Amino acid sequence: MRLLVFNAGSSSLKFELLELADKSLPNRIRGGIFTESADGSGLYVCRDAPGMAPALASVRSLADAAVSALAWFKDSAIQGRDGLAGLAASVHRIVHGGERFRATTLLGDPEIAALDKISELAPLHNPPALSVIDAVRHSLGAEVPLIGVFDTAYYAALPEQAYQYAVPARWRVEFGIRRYGFHGLAHRSICQGARTYLGRSAPSERIVSLQLGRGCSVTATRANEPVATSMGFTPLEGLVMGTRSGDVDPGAVLYVMERTGMQAPAMRKELNECSGLLGLSGKSADMRELLRREQGGDREAALAINIFCRRARHYLAAYIAELDGVDAIAFGGGIGENCPDIRRRIIGDLSWAGISLSPQANAACMGVAANIAMPTSRAAILMVPVDEAGLIAVEAAALLDRPP
Repeated sequence: MRLLVFNAGSSSLKFELLELADKSLPNRIRGGIFTESADGSGLYVCRDAPGMAPALASVRSLADAAVSALAWFKDSAIQGRDGLAGLAASVHRIVHGGERFRATTLLGDPEIAALDKISELAPLHNPPALSVIDAVRHSLGAEVPLIGVFDTAYYAALPEQAYQYAVPARWRVEFGIRRYGFHGLAHRSICQGARTYLGRSAPSERIVSLQLGRGCSVTATRANEPVATSMGFTPLEGLVMGTRSGDVDPGAVLYVMERTGMQAPAMRKELNECSGLLGLSGKSADMRELLRREQGGDREAALAINIFCRRARHYLAAYIAELDGVDAIAFGGGIGENCPDIRRRIIGDLSWAGISLSPQANAACMGVAANIAMPTSRAAILMVPVDEAGLIAVEAAALLDRPP
C-alpha cells in the first residue's frame, strides 16, 4: 500500500511517500520539507529531497508547496516513474479534531466543513493543514481518498478529572471548553519508541514523554493510555515554547486587554507569535541561537532558557507524582533530540526520586535513540527520535484495511 503523508505546520510542510506491505513498518520511498525562508519573504526552501531544486521562487504558501511536491513525485524524469501511480490515499496530520474527530477519519466535504468550523481553536495549524488538503484534493482528484489523522485523538480518553476545567457549566456545555491535548502523534511515537528500546529488559508501563521543539508539551502515560498532558483547550497552555506563552494567569491577559483596549485577534497573536522564548529573550525563538547567545553573556537569552527548563521540570515532577513513580522519562522533538544541555537542565537533581542522568551518555547522544541514565537510576532516561510520518501511515493503512 502506497501512501503520501503531509504534515503541515504553521510555516512548514513535511511530505513523505511511504510503502507498507503486510502491516510491516513503512518503507520510506522519498520525501522532503518546505520551510519558510529566514528573510521573511514568504518564499519556501525545499530540503532533504534529492532531485528537487533547492529553492522555488513560485512557492509562496503551503498549498503551493503541496502542489509542487505532487508534481515532483509524479515527474518520471526525476523519479524514474510516476511515483504517485497506484497511490492508495493522501494522509494529513491535523492538529485539532475537536470533540468530533476522535480517531483517524476519511475526509469528505462534510468532514472538511466541520474542521473548518473549529479552525479558530488552533489558528496557527488547522488553517494551513486545510489549505494543503484542498490543494491536494484538487490536484489528485476525488478518486484518491483523503485521510485525516488527529493530534488530539490520542487524548480522547483522558480521565474526566484530567480534561475538565473549573469553569462554569455553560462554558463546558455550550462552547466545549475542555482540555483536548496536542502533540498526540509525537507522544505516541515517543512512547512506542521507548517501549521498543527497553523491550522486556526493563519496565515501561509508566512513561513521562517530553516533546520539545518549536511547540513543547509533556504527557504522562500509563499502560498505553495518557492520563495527563500539559497542552489544553488550545496548544497555548503548558510549557514555554518558541513563540507561545504556555501557562499564564488569565487575569493578566484580561488586565492587558482592559488597559489597552486590545481585541481578541491581537491578543491571540501576542500569545501565539510574540511570546515564549522570543518574548523572554527579545531576540530569537531558536534554542540553538539562544544557547550561543547565553555562552556570549546574553542575560536575556540565559533567562529565557532557564525559565524554559524550569517550567518543563515542574511538569516532569508533577507527572512523576501523577503516575506514582516513573519507569521511563523520554525526550523527543528537535530540542529534545539534539540539545543535551537542555535535557540535563530539565532533569536537574532527581536524586530524591532515585533518578540520575549520565553526563557522558547524555553529552554523546544526538539524534539517535539511547538510554542516557546512570546504570543505578531507578528509571530509564531516553532520547527517542519522533517518527510521526510512520505512525500516521500505519494509522491510515489500518483505516483502509478495515471492512466497510
